[in-house]
Amino acid sequence: MKKHLLLLAAIITFSYVGAQDNNAWLQSRVLKVDPADVEKFEAAVAKKTRMYNSEDGTPRWITFRILTGQNANQYLRVQYITSPEELDNIDTVGNAYWQKTVGQYHTSGAGRLWGRNNNTSYFPEGASRMNLRRIIYYQYKDSHENDFWRFRWRVKNAMQESGYESIMSVFACASGCNGNVVQVRFHHDGWVGQSEDYGEPLQNMIAKYNELYGENAYEQDGDKFDDSLLPEGRSIRHHEYLPELSSPRRNNN
Repeated sequence: MKKHLLLLAAIITFSYVGAQDNNAWLQSRVLKVDPADVEKFEAAVAKKTRMYNSEDGTPRWITFRILTGQNANQYLRVQYITSPEELDNIDTVGNAYWQKTVGQYHTSGAGRLWGRNNNTSYFPEGASRMNLRRIIYYQYKDSHENDFWRFRWRVKNAMQESGYESIMSVFACASGCNGNVVQVRFHHDGWVGQSEDYGEPLQNMIAKYNELYGENAYEQDGDKFDDSLLPEGRSIRHHEYLPELSSPRRNNN
């Protein structure tokens, strides 16, 4: 009996964590820009992206303005890839142009590599990607891995069953972080849209969660989720997507 329970636990862990179906990866870095150089920086990034990152077969880059936190008013530049192996394909020409034109206007900060966990991410059919991102960064304990991922998996299912209309992307840090760091990214149509998404749609999701997993399951699982986190293992940031400084969207990712 004990062997069967251990096998079941291993299967559960694999379904939450291991089977990520990682067909989306983000290589990110913070770009720090002096306020006096913002206009020149943005113009140079937009031009470089149009020239070297607009067509199929070229590296895809996405740019965000960081709105809150210690890096507020700085930028996050993200390369979207489908596999880490793509990082071996260095764009020497585009990179040289970047250094010549954009490099003088910024200094690079933290760099990280993130892999999307598709089992806990939610993409409703027909949903549009919005310009405001509310991002919750978590750091969980090794000993509470199942509690962390079980809650995230169940939230995704409850969203799907309740007809939640907004996107939620979950990315686990693969390099550049200390410990088990995960970001959960919510898409909102501005600040008004965020308020609307966290009104009736959120309440409907919670009701569906309890219907699926038992009375008060959302609160009980949420408490276990909170206990899975390290002290100060939760932080919230907002980013603004800058389409003019980003590659055109080429698919639904």
